[in-house]
Amino acid sequence: MYNTKNTFNVFILWVTFLSFLYVPDNVTAQTDSTFIGKFNQEFSARIFMTQKFVSMSLENNENLDLEYSANNPMGIGLGFSWKEMGFSLSQGFNSMSDPKKGATKSIDFQYHYYGKKVTFDFLAQNYKGFYLEKGKDDYTLFPNLNFTRYGLFGQYVFNGNKFSYRAAFDQNEKQLKSAGSFLLGGGAYYTKVNFEDSIRFNEKMYQIGPSLGYAYTRVIRDKYFVTGSLTPGMSFNFENLKSKINVYPTLFFRFASGYNSDTWSLNLSFIMNRVYVSYTTDHQISLNSGNLQITFIKRFDSQSKFLKKLPVF
Repeated sequence: MYNTKNTFNVFILWVTFLSFLYVPDNVTAQTDSTFIGKFNQEFSARIFMTQKFVSMSLENNENLDLEYSANNPMGIGLGFSWKEMGFSLSQGFNSMSDPKKGATKSIDFQYHYYGKKVTFDFLAQNYKGFYLEKGKDDYTLFPNLNFTRYGLFGQYVFNGNKFSYRAAFDQNEKQLKSAGSFLLGGGAYYTKVNFEDSIRFNEKMYQIGPSLGYAYTRVIRDKYFVTGSLTPGMSFNFENLKSKINVYPTLFFRFASGYNSDTWSLNLSFIMNRVYVSYTTDHQISLNSGNLQITFIKRFDSQSKFLKKLPVF
């Protein structure tokens, strides 16, 4: 533990450093075409089901393990892309959530960018209203538990000429041969938590820190793939310019699996981010957020009968 008067300046410098990582990297990264391939079609349409999740975990030295979760509904979305540019929209349906788990008011914006040499994840989240599952159909509600976070997480992909995050999560490329890569980066977050239960925890803090990880894609019989990525790290947590700095662990995990035919693809992906906001000998409190998504993609070329029926073509 130590004091510093320049912690906020360090936070700003770290955000600036991460921002420089996100300069378009297509010029500097030369793709090895024996490992990463392109689809022949220019256009693609997609439909997906998505389930976002947010929770706060509380553990202590008396073997207590509690998980306070937000009651997020499942969403359905549509998307369309041309070459490497695209857009998508999704809508959550409250009718799909269990009313016994209470109501959660939320704003959750997540953007995940996968470049050839760099990746970044931007989070803007505000959740109010959580539940604690005590048994089957037995829930305790915490309508005033509130969690806010703004975050930026980036990584440099050392072997980006042979390993493709895009092939795993965007599927606008194909991983032709198995390959992996070391990852180096870090994150910067602003977090605010208001919580009162077995312990009282009302804090706001800045968090910055480095991370080091590894990602690997296994290609099976040319068309199937499985990708895993694990990135542990640490964060330096502080409340203001004069406060102490606490060092806590962090974790970023990604998983994807799918099938690519010549004209369509099916994909399952899972992303999970864990950041600790308190880590003492008596208890540990972590904030967990992520997204589970199933996506079906259909590809078309400029001569497609489907596209010719649209007015713009």
